[in-house]
Amino acid sequence: MDVFANYVWPIMLYGCFFVSLPTEIKHTIHHIQYMDKQKQVQIQFKLADVRQVQFATLCNEWPKGEMQVGTQINFNADTEKRLVRCLANIEFKMNDITQLLLSVESVFEFERESWSSLYDLASDSWIIPAGLLHHITDLTLGAARGILSVRTEDAGFPRVMLPLVDPRQFMRNNLSLKRTGTTPIATTPHGEA
Repeated sequence: MDVFANYVWPIMLYGCFFVSLPTEIKHTIHHIQYMDKQKQVQIQFKLADVRQVQFATLCNEWPKGEMQVGTQINFNADTEKRLVRCLANIEFKMNDITQLLLSVESVFEFERESWSSLYDLASDSWIIPAGLLHHITDLTLGAARGILSVRTEDAGFPRVMLPLVDPRQFMRNNLSLKRTGTTPIATTPHGEA
């Protein structure tokens, strides 16, 4: 268990909301603290994998002018392996014509005890708090920003930047994961940014 490091990010669950910034970061393991019916719960998880799923430029040279950026966030999970995947699909358009597509997937592995603490017996499902989903989405979009910057530069285009997106603007609810292997769980579209 010494691999797990402290990273504290209070999040929302059952109507309790706490605001603070991360206080400590070591390795890629995170501790999440939240209040669960008047008791404090720590969630430990680590970033297990990040990969580019798709990168496609659909133009010969990068167009000049204002782009529309569409972002879609998908979650799926393997409850037996305690894995939650976040897939960010990003599309750059100009005049309704797609110029670039990027998909990046991040995989998060939860420590066994932490995963158990998210389990809700009444619904026979794991409840991932909205604040934790925001954090996972932020990490995935951050990885996508880096991949996008490097890949567009390698393709001979000017370095393209993914605009900042606040997941709290389009993800407001906790995510319920039923007992399954890998199954699509939720899709959260984010309109033109």
